[in-house]
Amino acid sequence: MTAFQIALLALSVPLTCLLACYGLHRVHLLWAYLKRRNDNPVPEGELADWPTVLVQVPVFNEGRVVRRVLEAVAAFDYPKDRLSIQLLDDSTDDTPRIGARVCRELLARGFRIEHLRRTDRSGFKAGALAEGLLRDDSEFVAIFDADFVPEPDFLKRTVPYFAKPSVGLVQARWDHLNMEENLLTRLQSFLIDGHFVMESTTRNRTGRFFNFNGTGGIWRRSCIDDAGGWSSRSIAEDTEISLRAYLKGWKFVFLRDLTVPAELPADAAAYKSQQHRWAKGYTEILKAHLPTIWRAPLPFMTKVEATLMLSNHFAFLLFGVLTILHLPIVLVRAGWHASPFVVFLDVLGLNLVLFAFFAFYVVSQREAGRLTWKRLAHVPLVLGLGMALMVNSCRAVLEALFGLKTGFVRTPKEGDRPDPSYKARAAVITALTEVSLGLYLIVSTVVVVAHSHWLGAPLNLLVAFGFLFLGLPVLKRQWAPAPAPRAEPAPKTVGV
Repeated sequence: MTAFQIALLALSVPLTCLLACYGLHRVHLLWAYLKRRNDNPVPEGELADWPTVLVQVPVFNEGRVVRRVLEAVAAFDYPKDRLSIQLLDDSTDDTPRIGARVCRELLARGFRIEHLRRTDRSGFKAGALAEGLLRDDSEFVAIFDADFVPEPDFLKRTVPYFAKPSVGLVQARWDHLNMEENLLTRLQSFLIDGHFVMESTTRNRTGRFFNFNGTGGIWRRSCIDDAGGWSSRSIAEDTEISLRAYLKGWKFVFLRDLTVPAELPADAAAYKSQQHRWAKGYTEILKAHLPTIWRAPLPFMTKVEATLMLSNHFAFLLFGVLTILHLPIVLVRAGWHASPFVVFLDVLGLNLVLFAFFAFYVVSQREAGRLTWKRLAHVPLVLGLGMALMVNSCRAVLEALFGLKTGFVRTPKEGDRPDPSYKARAAVITALTEVSLGLYLIVSTVVVVAHSHWLGAPLNLLVAFGFLFLGLPVLKRQWAPAPAPRAEPAPKTVGV
Protein backbone atom coordinates (compact mmCIF):
# COMPACT_ATOMS: atom_id res chain seq x y z
CA MET A 1 0.00 0.00 0.00
CA THR A 2 1.42 3.37 -1.02
CA ALA A 3 1.65 6.47 1.15
CA PHE A 4 -1.17 8.05 -0.87
CA GLN A 5 -3.41 5.05 -0.22
CA ILE A 6 -2.58 5.15 3.47
CA ALA A 7 -3.42 8.88 3.62
CA LEU A 8 -6.77 8.34 1.89
CA LEU A 9 -7.57 5.46 4.22
CA ALA A 10 -6.58 7.51 7.28
CA LEU A 11 -8.97 10.26 6.18
CA SER A 12 -11.88 8.19 4.92
CA VAL A 13 -12.12 5.67 7.78
CA PRO A 14 -12.85 8.14 10.60
CA LEU A 15 -15.21 10.13 8.38
CA THR A 16 -17.09 6.97 7.47
CA CYS A 17 -17.31 5.93 11.12
CA LEU A 18 -18.66 9.32 12.13
CA LEU A 19 -21.19 9.14 9.32
CA ALA A 20 -22.21 5.71 10.56
CA CYS A 21 -23.12 7.28 13.91
CA TYR A 22 -25.79 9.36 12.20
CA GLY A 23 -27.00 6.25 10.38
CA LEU A 24 -27.22 4.31 13.65
CA HIS A 25 -29.07 7.22 15.22
CA ARG A 26 -31.67 7.14 12.46
CA VAL A 27 -32.08 3.38 12.87
CA HIS A 28 -32.57 3.96 16.60
CA LEU A 29 -35.25 6.61 15.95
CA LEU A 30 -37.04 4.26 13.57
CA TRP A 31 -36.99 1.41 16.10
CA ALA A 32 -38.14 3.66 18.93
CA TYR A 33 -40.97 5.02 16.79
CA LEU A 34 -42.27 1.56 15.88
CA LYS A 35 -42.30 0.63 19.58
CA ARG A 36 -44.30 3.74 20.57
CA ARG A 37 -46.32 4.57 17.46
CA ASN A 38 -49.62 3.83 19.25
CA ASP A 39 -48.80 5.74 22.47
CA ASN A 40 -50.94 8.72 21.56
CA PRO A 41 -50.97 11.53 24.15
CA VAL A 42 -54.22 12.41 25.90
CA PRO A 43 -55.09 15.48 28.00
CA GLU A 44 -54.48 14.97 31.71
CA GLY A 45 -57.16 16.67 33.76
CA GLU A 46 -59.85 19.15 32.72
CA LEU A 47 -59.92 22.90 32.32
CA ALA A 48 -62.51 24.78 34.35
CA ASP A 49 -63.24 27.09 31.41
CA TRP A 50 -61.78 27.99 28.03
CA PRO A 51 -58.75 30.21 28.79
CA THR A 52 -57.78 33.38 26.94
CA VAL A 53 -55.73 32.79 23.79
CA LEU A 54 -53.69 35.22 21.71
CA VAL A 55 -53.06 34.25 18.10
CA GLN A 56 -49.96 35.89 16.61
CA VAL A 57 -49.46 36.04 12.84
CA PRO A 58 -46.00 37.43 11.95
CA VAL A 59 -45.70 38.58 8.32
CA PHE A 60 -43.10 40.22 6.10
CA ASN A 61 -44.08 41.10 2.53
CA GLU A 62 -46.63 38.29 2.33
CA GLY A 63 -49.66 40.05 0.93
CA ARG A 64 -50.71 37.07 -1.17
CA VAL A 65 -51.46 34.91 1.86
CA VAL A 66 -52.26 37.31 4.69
CA ARG A 67 -56.02 37.29 4.06
CA ARG A 68 -56.12 33.50 3.93
CA VAL A 69 -54.41 32.97 7.28
CA LEU A 70 -56.40 35.68 9.09
CA GLU A 71 -59.69 34.29 7.81
CA ALA A 72 -58.62 30.80 8.94
CA VAL A 73 -57.86 32.14 12.43
CA ALA A 74 -61.18 34.00 12.51
CA ALA A 75 -62.93 30.69 11.72
CA PHE A 76 -61.67 29.06 14.95
CA ASP A 77 -64.38 27.27 16.87
CA TYR A 78 -63.50 29.10 20.08
CA PRO A 79 -65.33 31.65 22.26
CA LYS A 80 -64.82 35.00 20.57
CA ASP A 81 -64.55 36.84 23.89
CA ARG A 82 -61.61 34.60 24.87
CA LEU A 83 -59.71 35.13 21.61
CA SER A 84 -57.34 37.93 20.54
CA ILE A 85 -55.50 38.22 17.22
CA GLN A 86 -52.33 40.13 16.35
CA LEU A 87 -51.07 40.74 12.84
CA LEU A 88 -47.37 41.45 13.41
CA ASP A 89 -46.48 43.26 10.21
CA ASP A 90 -42.88 44.24 9.40
CA SER A 91 -43.59 44.52 5.67
CA THR A 92 -42.10 47.02 3.27
CA ASP A 93 -44.42 46.40 0.32
CA ASP A 94 -48.22 46.63 -0.04
CA THR A 95 -48.89 43.89 2.57
CA PRO A 96 -49.81 46.49 5.26
CA ARG A 97 -52.58 47.85 3.03
CA ILE A 98 -54.01 44.37 2.49
CA GLY A 99 -53.60 43.42 6.16
CA ALA A 100 -55.24 46.63 7.36
CA ARG A 101 -58.28 45.96 5.16
CA VAL A 102 -58.70 42.43 6.53
CA CYS A 103 -58.26 43.65 10.11
CA ARG A 104 -61.00 46.27 9.61
CA GLU A 105 -63.32 43.59 8.28
CA LEU A 106 -62.67 41.32 11.27
CA LEU A 107 -63.09 44.21 13.72
CA ALA A 108 -66.48 44.90 12.15
CA ARG A 109 -67.39 41.24 12.79
CA GLY A 110 -66.59 41.62 16.49
CA PHE A 111 -63.09 40.14 16.67
CA ARG A 112 -60.40 41.62 18.87
CA ILE A 113 -57.60 42.13 16.38
CA GLU A 114 -54.58 44.45 16.25
CA HIS A 115 -52.47 45.34 13.26
CA LEU A 116 -49.05 46.06 14.75
CA ARG A 117 -46.51 47.81 12.55
CA ARG A 118 -42.85 48.30 13.52
CA THR A 119 -40.55 51.03 12.28
CA ASP A 120 -37.69 48.54 11.91
CA ARG A 121 -37.15 44.76 11.81
CA SER A 122 -34.96 44.57 14.90
CA GLY A 123 -34.88 40.98 16.10
CA PHE A 124 -36.73 39.90 12.96
CA LYS A 125 -39.50 37.39 13.74
CA ALA A 126 -38.42 36.96 17.37
CA GLY A 127 -38.51 40.74 17.84
CA ALA A 128 -42.01 40.99 16.39
CA LEU A 129 -43.32 38.17 18.59
CA ALA A 130 -41.76 39.71 21.71
CA GLU A 131 -43.19 43.16 20.96
CA GLY A 132 -46.63 41.71 20.45
CA LEU A 133 -46.54 40.02 23.85
CA LEU A 134 -45.97 43.40 25.51
CA ARG A 135 -49.45 44.43 24.39
CA ASP A 136 -51.42 41.38 25.53
CA ASP A 137 -51.79 39.30 28.70
CA SER A 138 -53.59 36.22 27.37
CA GLU A 139 -52.79 32.94 29.12
CA PHE A 140 -51.84 31.12 25.91
CA VAL A 141 -50.21 32.14 22.64
CA ALA A 142 -50.74 30.37 19.31
CA ILE A 143 -48.43 31.24 16.40
CA PHE A 144 -49.02 30.78 12.68
CA ASP A 145 -46.78 31.85 9.83
CA ALA A 146 -48.55 33.56 6.95
CA ASP A 147 -48.70 30.48 4.70
CA PHE A 148 -50.38 28.22 7.28
CA VAL A 149 -54.10 27.43 7.22
CA PRO A 150 -55.18 25.93 10.55
CA GLU A 151 -58.48 24.05 10.81
CA PRO A 152 -61.36 25.55 12.84
CA ASP A 153 -60.91 22.99 15.65
CA PHE A 154 -57.21 23.73 16.22
CA LEU A 155 -57.64 25.46 19.59
CA LYS A 156 -60.33 23.07 20.83
CA ARG A 157 -57.92 20.17 20.14
CA THR A 158 -54.76 21.71 21.64
CA VAL A 159 -55.83 23.83 24.63
CA PRO A 160 -57.11 20.85 26.75
CA TYR A 161 -53.53 19.50 27.04
CA PHE A 162 -52.66 22.54 29.16
CA ALA A 163 -54.84 21.21 31.98
CA LYS A 164 -51.56 19.67 33.17
CA PRO A 165 -49.69 22.65 34.68
CA SER A 166 -46.24 21.46 33.55
CA VAL A 167 -47.16 21.49 29.83
CA GLY A 168 -45.64 24.56 28.21
CA LEU A 169 -46.10 23.82 24.49
CA VAL A 170 -48.37 21.84 22.18
CA GLN A 171 -47.10 21.42 18.61
CA ALA A 172 -49.11 20.15 15.64
CA ARG A 173 -47.73 18.37 12.56
CA TRP A 174 -47.19 20.30 9.35
CA ASP A 175 -49.10 19.19 6.28
CA HIS A 176 -48.80 20.42 2.69
CA LEU A 177 -51.07 22.66 0.63
CA ASN A 178 -49.09 22.41 -2.61
CA MET A 179 -47.44 18.99 -2.40
CA GLU A 180 -48.29 18.15 -6.02
CA GLU A 181 -47.21 21.51 -7.49
CA ASN A 182 -43.95 20.18 -8.95
CA LEU A 183 -41.24 17.58 -8.40
CA LEU A 184 -39.44 19.71 -5.81
CA THR A 185 -42.53 20.04 -3.60
CA ARG A 186 -43.22 16.32 -3.88
CA LEU A 187 -39.70 15.45 -2.77
CA GLN A 188 -39.77 18.00 0.06
CA SER A 189 -42.94 16.47 1.45
CA PHE A 190 -41.02 13.26 2.20
CA LEU A 191 -38.40 15.15 4.20
CA ILE A 192 -40.97 17.18 6.14
CA ASP A 193 -43.07 14.09 6.88
CA GLY A 194 -39.98 12.23 8.08
CA HIS A 195 -39.09 15.02 10.47
CA PHE A 196 -42.54 15.38 11.99
CA VAL A 197 -43.99 11.87 11.82
CA MET A 198 -40.84 10.03 12.85
CA GLU A 199 -38.44 12.38 14.62
CA SER A 200 -40.81 14.65 16.57
CA THR A 201 -43.13 11.81 17.55
CA THR A 202 -40.28 9.62 18.79
CA ARG A 203 -38.48 12.38 20.67
CA ASN A 204 -41.65 13.53 22.39
CA ARG A 205 -42.92 10.07 23.32
CA THR A 206 -39.55 9.05 24.77
CA GLY A 207 -39.32 12.23 26.87
CA ARG A 208 -36.40 13.67 24.92
CA PHE A 209 -35.96 17.17 23.60
CA PHE A 210 -38.02 18.20 20.64
CA ASN A 211 -38.65 21.73 19.50
CA PHE A 212 -41.37 24.17 18.58
CA ASN A 213 -41.26 24.51 14.81
CA GLY A 214 -41.92 28.24 14.63
CA THR A 215 -45.58 27.87 13.67
CA GLY A 216 -48.53 25.55 14.05
CA GLY A 217 -48.19 25.41 17.84
CA ILE A 218 -49.47 27.00 21.02
CA TRP A 219 -47.50 28.10 24.09
CA ARG A 220 -48.38 28.71 27.71
CA ARG A 221 -47.48 32.37 28.20
CA SER A 222 -45.83 31.73 31.55
CA CYS A 223 -43.55 29.16 29.87
CA ILE A 224 -42.33 31.76 27.37
CA ASP A 225 -41.66 34.21 30.20
CA ASP A 226 -39.95 31.63 32.41
CA ALA A 227 -37.65 30.64 29.54
CA GLY A 228 -36.51 34.25 29.17
CA GLY A 229 -38.74 35.31 26.27
CA TRP A 230 -38.05 35.45 22.56
CA SER A 231 -34.47 36.06 21.48
CA SER A 232 -32.84 36.78 18.12
CA ARG A 233 -29.48 35.29 19.19
CA SER A 234 -30.15 32.56 16.65
CA ILE A 235 -32.05 32.74 13.37
CA ALA A 236 -33.78 29.54 14.56
CA GLU A 237 -35.48 31.42 17.38
CA ASP A 238 -38.15 28.72 17.72
CA THR A 239 -35.66 25.95 18.57
CA GLU A 240 -33.61 28.22 20.80
CA ILE A 241 -36.52 29.18 23.08
CA SER A 242 -37.69 25.55 23.06
CA LEU A 243 -34.32 24.43 24.42
CA ARG A 244 -34.33 27.08 27.13
CA ALA A 245 -37.86 26.08 28.20
CA TYR A 246 -37.01 22.37 28.13
CA LEU A 247 -33.95 22.94 30.32
CA LYS A 248 -36.22 24.79 32.75
CA GLY A 249 -38.27 21.62 33.16
CA TRP A 250 -41.30 22.41 31.00
CA LYS A 251 -43.03 19.53 29.19
CA PHE A 252 -44.01 19.59 25.53
CA VAL A 253 -46.71 17.68 23.65
CA PHE A 254 -46.52 16.74 19.98
CA LEU A 255 -49.78 15.82 18.24
CA ARG A 256 -48.89 13.65 15.26
CA ASP A 257 -52.52 13.34 14.18
CA LEU A 258 -53.35 17.06 14.25
CA THR A 259 -52.13 18.65 11.04
CA VAL A 260 -51.83 22.26 9.88
CA PRO A 261 -51.41 22.61 6.10
CA ALA A 262 -48.82 25.05 4.74
CA GLU A 263 -46.96 25.88 1.56
CA LEU A 264 -43.75 24.16 0.52
CA PRO A 265 -41.14 26.29 -1.30
CA ALA A 266 -41.80 25.76 -4.99
CA ASP A 267 -38.43 26.77 -6.46
CA ALA A 268 -34.86 25.74 -5.71
CA ALA A 269 -33.61 29.12 -4.51
CA ALA A 270 -36.45 29.49 -1.99
CA TYR A 271 -35.97 25.93 -0.75
CA LYS A 272 -32.22 26.37 -0.25
CA SER A 273 -32.78 29.69 1.53
CA GLN A 274 -35.10 27.95 3.99
CA GLN A 275 -32.74 25.02 4.53
CA HIS A 276 -29.77 27.37 4.99
CA ARG A 277 -31.62 29.21 7.76
CA TRP A 278 -32.52 26.00 9.56
CA ALA A 279 -29.02 24.50 9.28
CA LYS A 280 -27.33 27.68 10.43
CA GLY A 281 -29.80 28.21 13.26
CA TYR A 282 -29.33 24.72 14.65
CA THR A 283 -25.56 25.11 14.56
CA GLU A 284 -25.74 28.49 16.31
CA ILE A 285 -27.80 26.90 19.08
CA LEU A 286 -25.41 23.95 19.39
CA LYS A 287 -22.46 26.31 19.64
CA ALA A 288 -24.14 28.45 22.31
CA HIS A 289 -25.86 25.78 24.42
CA LEU A 290 -23.88 22.52 24.14
CA PRO A 291 -22.08 23.02 27.49
CA THR A 292 -25.39 23.87 29.17
CA ILE A 293 -27.03 20.72 27.78
CA TRP A 294 -24.27 18.50 29.17
CA ARG A 295 -24.24 20.25 32.57
CA ALA A 296 -28.01 19.96 32.94
CA PRO A 297 -29.49 17.26 35.22
CA LEU A 298 -30.85 15.25 32.27
CA PRO A 299 -30.62 11.53 31.45
CA PHE A 300 -27.53 10.66 29.42
CA MET A 301 -29.51 9.56 26.35
CA THR A 302 -31.48 12.79 26.42
CA LYS A 303 -28.24 14.73 26.22
CA VAL A 304 -27.02 12.52 23.38
CA GLU A 305 -30.28 12.96 21.49
CA ALA A 306 -30.24 16.73 21.84
CA THR A 307 -26.63 16.85 20.68
CA LEU A 308 -27.29 14.66 17.64
CA MET A 309 -30.40 16.64 16.76
CA LEU A 310 -28.65 20.01 16.86
CA SER A 311 -25.52 18.70 15.13
CA ASN A 312 -27.45 16.83 12.46
CA HIS A 313 -26.25 19.16 9.69
CA PHE A 314 -22.62 18.30 10.48
CA ALA A 315 -23.30 15.07 8.59
CA PHE A 316 -23.28 17.18 5.43
CA LEU A 317 -19.67 18.15 6.11
CA LEU A 318 -18.80 14.45 6.22
CA PHE A 319 -20.78 13.81 3.04
CA GLY A 320 -19.03 16.71 1.36
CA VAL A 321 -15.52 15.49 2.05
CA LEU A 322 -16.36 11.90 1.13
CA THR A 323 -18.00 13.07 -2.11
CA ILE A 324 -14.84 14.90 -3.15
CA LEU A 325 -12.69 11.91 -2.18
CA HIS A 326 -14.97 9.40 -3.87
CA LEU A 327 -13.13 9.11 -7.17
CA PRO A 328 -9.57 8.85 -5.78
CA ILE A 329 -10.76 6.32 -3.21
CA VAL A 330 -12.29 4.17 -5.96
CA LEU A 331 -9.10 4.36 -8.00
CA VAL A 332 -6.74 3.40 -5.18
CA ARG A 333 -9.02 0.70 -3.79
CA ALA A 334 -8.84 -1.43 -6.92
CA GLY A 335 -6.26 -3.73 -5.37
CA TRP A 336 -7.85 -4.21 -1.97
CA HIS A 337 -11.53 -3.69 -2.71
CA ALA A 338 -12.65 -7.12 -1.53
CA SER A 339 -10.65 -7.25 1.69
CA PRO A 340 -12.74 -7.98 4.83
CA PHE A 341 -11.85 -4.60 6.32
CA VAL A 342 -13.10 -2.68 3.27
CA VAL A 343 -16.33 -4.71 3.12
CA PHE A 344 -16.90 -3.98 6.82
CA LEU A 345 -16.22 -0.29 6.24
CA ASP A 346 -18.74 -0.14 3.40
CA VAL A 347 -21.44 -1.89 5.43
CA LEU A 348 -20.76 0.24 8.50
CA GLY A 349 -20.72 3.54 6.69
CA LEU A 350 -22.63 4.57 3.62
CA ASN A 351 -24.69 1.39 3.27
CA LEU A 352 -25.98 1.76 6.81
CA VAL A 353 -26.91 5.37 6.13
CA LEU A 354 -28.71 4.37 2.91
CA PHE A 355 -30.64 1.57 4.63
CA ALA A 356 -31.68 3.90 7.44
CA PHE A 357 -32.72 6.60 4.97
CA PHE A 358 -34.94 4.35 2.86
CA ALA A 359 -36.56 2.62 5.84
CA PHE A 360 -37.11 5.90 7.65
CA TYR A 361 -38.93 7.63 4.82
CA VAL A 362 -40.93 4.62 3.66
CA VAL A 363 -42.31 4.16 7.18
CA SER A 364 -43.01 7.89 7.51
CA GLN A 365 -45.08 7.80 4.30
CA ARG A 366 -47.03 4.80 5.55
CA GLU A 367 -47.74 6.52 8.85
CA ALA A 368 -48.77 9.75 7.10
CA GLY A 369 -51.20 7.77 4.94
CA ARG A 370 -49.43 8.65 1.68
CA LEU A 371 -47.61 5.43 0.78
CA THR A 372 -48.42 4.48 -2.81
CA TRP A 373 -46.34 2.83 -5.52
CA LYS A 374 -45.93 6.22 -7.18
CA ARG A 375 -44.70 7.78 -3.94
CA LEU A 376 -42.42 4.80 -3.26
CA ALA A 377 -40.74 5.33 -6.62
CA HIS A 378 -39.82 8.86 -5.51
CA VAL A 379 -37.75 7.71 -2.53
CA PRO A 380 -34.47 7.35 -4.47
CA LEU A 381 -34.89 10.91 -5.76
CA VAL A 382 -35.50 12.08 -2.19
CA LEU A 383 -32.15 10.51 -1.30
CA GLY A 384 -30.47 12.42 -4.12
CA LEU A 385 -32.07 15.70 -3.06
CA GLY A 386 -31.24 15.15 0.61
CA MET A 387 -27.57 14.42 -0.06
CA ALA A 388 -27.28 17.27 -2.57
CA LEU A 389 -28.18 19.75 0.17
CA MET A 390 -24.63 19.27 1.42
CA VAL A 391 -23.19 22.37 -0.29
CA ASN A 392 -25.93 24.65 1.01
CA SER A 393 -25.83 23.12 4.49
CA CYS A 394 -22.03 23.07 4.72
CA ARG A 395 -22.01 26.79 3.99
CA ALA A 396 -24.59 27.36 6.72
CA VAL A 397 -22.71 25.27 9.30
CA LEU A 398 -19.38 26.98 8.58
CA GLU A 399 -20.96 30.44 8.77
CA ALA A 400 -22.37 29.57 12.19
CA LEU A 401 -19.11 28.06 13.47
CA PHE A 402 -17.14 31.15 12.43
CA GLY A 403 -19.75 33.54 13.82
CA LEU A 404 -20.79 35.09 10.51
CA LYS A 405 -24.15 36.76 11.17
CA THR A 406 -26.83 36.97 8.50
CA GLY A 407 -30.32 38.37 8.62
CA PHE A 408 -33.53 36.38 8.85
CA VAL A 409 -34.48 35.63 5.24
CA ARG A 410 -38.12 34.64 4.94
CA THR A 411 -39.27 31.89 2.61
CA PRO A 412 -41.43 33.31 -0.22
CA LYS A 413 -45.15 32.57 0.05
CA GLU A 414 -47.09 32.50 -3.19
CA GLY A 415 -50.62 31.57 -2.11
CA ASP A 416 -53.12 30.66 -4.76
CA ARG A 417 -51.67 33.06 -7.33
CA PRO A 418 -47.94 32.45 -7.92
CA ASP A 419 -46.03 35.69 -8.47
CA PRO A 420 -43.10 35.26 -10.89
CA SER A 421 -41.80 38.72 -9.97
CA TYR A 422 -40.88 37.71 -6.40
CA LYS A 423 -38.28 35.02 -5.85
CA ALA A 424 -35.75 34.23 -3.16
CA ARG A 425 -32.30 35.70 -3.72
CA ALA A 426 -30.16 33.13 -5.46
CA ALA A 427 -26.80 32.01 -4.05
CA VAL A 428 -24.91 31.76 -7.35
CA ILE A 429 -21.62 30.44 -5.94
CA THR A 430 -23.51 27.68 -4.15
CA ALA A 431 -25.32 26.79 -7.38
CA LEU A 432 -22.06 26.74 -9.35
CA THR A 433 -20.53 24.41 -6.78
CA GLU A 434 -23.58 22.12 -6.94
CA VAL A 435 -23.47 21.90 -10.72
CA SER A 436 -19.71 21.27 -10.65
CA LEU A 437 -20.13 18.44 -8.14
CA GLY A 438 -22.96 16.99 -10.21
CA LEU A 439 -20.76 16.86 -13.28
CA TYR A 440 -17.88 15.47 -11.20
CA LEU A 441 -20.08 12.62 -9.99
CA ILE A 442 -21.18 11.82 -13.53
CA VAL A 443 -17.52 11.53 -14.57
CA SER A 444 -16.87 9.50 -11.43
CA THR A 445 -19.70 7.14 -12.39
CA VAL A 446 -18.08 6.48 -15.76
CA VAL A 447 -14.79 5.70 -14.01
CA VAL A 448 -16.27 3.36 -11.38
CA VAL A 449 -18.18 1.46 -14.06
CA ALA A 450 -14.97 1.16 -16.09
CA HIS A 451 -13.36 -0.39 -13.00
CA SER A 452 -16.31 -2.81 -12.66
CA HIS A 453 -17.58 -1.17 -9.46
CA TRP A 454 -21.20 -1.22 -10.60
CA LEU A 455 -22.68 -1.00 -7.12
CA GLY A 456 -21.54 2.58 -6.66
CA ALA A 457 -23.00 3.87 -9.93
CA PRO A 458 -26.71 4.25 -8.92
CA LEU A 459 -25.88 6.28 -5.82
CA ASN A 460 -23.49 8.49 -7.77
CA LEU A 461 -26.15 9.23 -10.36
CA LEU A 462 -28.82 9.95 -7.73
CA VAL A 463 -26.63 12.46 -5.93
CA ALA A 464 -25.56 13.96 -9.27
CA PHE A 465 -29.27 14.38 -10.07
CA GLY A 466 -29.77 16.18 -6.77
CA PHE A 467 -26.88 18.58 -7.36
CA LEU A 468 -28.03 19.45 -10.88
CA PHE A 469 -31.67 19.65 -9.78
CA LEU A 470 -30.80 22.26 -7.14
CA GLY A 471 -28.11 24.16 -9.04
CA LEU A 472 -29.23 24.46 -12.65
CA PRO A 473 -32.54 26.29 -12.04
CA VAL A 474 -30.74 28.95 -10.01
CA LEU A 475 -28.14 29.52 -12.72
CA LYS A 476 -30.79 29.51 -15.43
CA ARG A 477 -32.77 32.21 -13.64
CA GLN A 478 -29.67 34.21 -12.82
CA TRP A 479 -28.26 34.27 -16.33
CA ALA A 480 -31.40 34.14 -18.44
CA PRO A 481 -32.00 37.34 -20.42
CA ALA A 482 -34.49 39.69 -18.81
CA PRO A 483 -37.94 39.42 -20.37
CA ALA A 484 -38.74 42.16 -22.83
CA PRO A 485 -41.14 44.78 -21.49
CA ARG A 486 -44.70 44.24 -22.56
CA ALA A 487 -45.73 46.62 -25.30
CA GLU A 488 -48.65 48.86 -24.51
CA PRO A 489 -51.58 48.33 -26.88
CA ALA A 490 -51.97 51.03 -29.50
CA PRO A 491 -54.83 53.45 -28.77
CA LYS A 492 -57.91 52.83 -30.82
CA THR A 493 -58.80 55.42 -33.42
CA VAL A 494 -62.27 56.73 -32.93
CA GLY A 495 -63.95 58.17 -36.00
CA VAL A 496 -65.65 61.56 -35.77
